[in-house]
Amino acid sequence: MAIIKVTIMVRWLSLIAMLLLLFLYGCSLWKPSYNNSHSLTKSPSQVDVRVVKHVMGETIVPAHPQRVVVLVYALLEPTFALGVTPIAAPKDAVSDLQRLVGKLKGIEDVGLESPNLEKLLRLKPDLILGLSSHQDIYSLLSHIAPTVLATFDPVSPWKGFLASTADALGKTQLAQQLMTNYYARLAQLKASINQRLLPTVISVAELRTDGVFLPEAASFEGEIFKDAGIQRPPNQLLHFETSNKMRLGGRYAFLPISEELLGEIDGDILFLVTEDIRSHQNPNSELQKLKASPLWSKLKVVQHSSVDEVGFYWRGMGPISANLLIDDLFRYLIKSIKPTTTMP
Repeated sequence: MAIIKVTIMVRWLSLIAMLLLLFLYGCSLWKPSYNNSHSLTKSPSQVDVRVVKHVMGETIVPAHPQRVVVLVYALLEPTFALGVTPIAAPKDAVSDLQRLVGKLKGIEDVGLESPNLEKLLRLKPDLILGLSSHQDIYSLLSHIAPTVLATFDPVSPWKGFLASTADALGKTQLAQQLMTNYYARLAQLKASINQRLLPTVISVAELRTDGVFLPEAASFEGEIFKDAGIQRPPNQLLHFETSNKMRLGGRYAFLPISEELLGEIDGDILFLVTEDIRSHQNPNSELQKLKASPLWSKLKVVQHSSVDEVGFYWRGMGPISANLLIDDLFRYLIKSIKPTTTMP
């Protein structure tokens, strides 16, 4: 019994010591303290800071943060699109971003579900961007640096993340320019589609190593299709009730399609998002297995040669991926040289 009591006491002391270390070390990283629970001797304009409202209340952040840490996949592309290269982010998210923009150097890995707090202390960030799923450790993060937590908008996820990231970074004007460019390109696409009287029912499916999936209505591609006035088959306008855990990082829900229900992906045109755009080069790839299925050849889109294979960026989370997706819509729907993608 005595040994158990000693063990429990040691654990509590260790926890208290860690919390104290985080508090003391975090307070030494940035002055004045940007956590709204501390008072300032100067007005925000005098110390060059701003107040940002988010799910945890209000946080005072630097007007021009230089050492930004991004804790989730959903906020990395918006951060980079707004002209900020973070000093740390989840490794897998960085890998996906590099496939969009090329090699990136100097971005440390901080983990995803449980960020490495010790590494965050050593990196000395001046702003941390996370999701509402980090509420449990918000107090610890706030003692390391000003922390802003975004929420998942089920109606317009990627636009919501862009807006909240821009607010935290002080880049709202640039975000507005990005969205103005986005809607201008879609207006041009709509006009071209109407002029050519293209088929109106366009299907989207994602091929992965574990099968074929239909993205939900509020998915990245689904939202862009809606903005472009492109109609998906009614059976693909899905709305999933998912837990916060399933949406960790801002990813979407997908409905798996068994081989017997392969007809669910049919339409006038099918955009097939392949998990690996090089998969068609592998004779044993999932793509080749799909094409070998007897039901595949019975699809209307296959018989009419109206299947277009597109890249991973169709499941993106920001304006960079959106522009690449729109490039594909021009390329395959309008059958013309794509307009030059412009990024303010």
